[in-house]
Amino acid sequence: MAHGPDPVYILRGSESAVTCLKYWSNDVLYSGDQNGNIYIWDMETKRPVNKIIGHSGHSVLWIEFINDCTMVTQGRDGFIQFWNKTEDVWTKTDVIKSTSFGYCACSIVDNKIAIPTESTSAVQLYDMSTKQCIGELKPDISGQKYGMCMAVKSVENNILIGYENGCIASWDAKTFKMANKSQIHKESVMCLDYSSQSNFGISGSADENLVSWSISENNTIVKGKEITVKNPGFTSVSIRHDQKIFASGGWDSNIRIYSVKKLKPLAVLSYHKESVQCVTFSSDNILACGSKDGHISLWDIYR
Repeated sequence: MAHGPDPVYILRGSESAVTCLKYWSNDVLYSGDQNGNIYIWDMETKRPVNKIIGHSGHSVLWIEFINDCTMVTQGRDGFIQFWNKTEDVWTKTDVIKSTSFGYCACSIVDNKIAIPTESTSAVQLYDMSTKQCIGELKPDISGQKYGMCMAVKSVENNILIGYENGCIASWDAKTFKMANKSQIHKESVMCLDYSSQSNFGISGSADENLVSWSISENNTIVKGKEITVKNPGFTSVSIRHDQKIFASGGWDSNIRIYSVKKLKPLAVLSYHKESVQCVTFSSDNILACGSKDGHISLWDIYR
């Protein structure tokens, strides 16, 4: 795999490790850090324009936008917080207290939010209007131990969950029933992404393997090709919006770029000094990567 270009810019200013990223638009990027701060970055000036004390003293795991004036954040303090924006000022309006203090991020499907719980293998669904729990996604563990929920991704009316035992399961968010499961990895699923447009899924593990998969018409998760890299540990994967390439972030501080169609390795992007903890693409295909070193690297590659 070829070594790629240098980053087009480095965003500096986070007080601690960068733990999550979310584009508001091509011009605005939100980042969360290990100290619980949320930064709002102007992508034209490459400067932070605001800092929100989101989850004081606890890592921000997840940032999502419901609409132009509603944001949801999740911290390792066990709180899922709802925010409302008025005249560019975010105000906390509501909170859900979860029982989870792990690293698994939430996901939104329809008007429901999927929240990992303290209970092994279980994810609870909350109605976002009432903030009440309306159901639970808990596998039958009599024949198989799934371990902790490690990654959650909503896809249309379904929720994909990656487990500590290396299994990925698809759940129906309306009936709370497991539609299908497949043993994709030998080690824990650390991250996953899926594009329904191209029916392409990719997941990373605690070992050296990235694995592709698809979902058949009868909801079966079908394992595809496997990519093995030199250094173990993946933290994040993201499929670009045009479904041509995907990026992975690793414990070894590298970002790897692959083609979706053939899983061909395209480039290794090296800048960071510590683990790359989150990767995401803007709608105009600028790749943002957040690291434990406190920096956010921006890359313009294969556009």
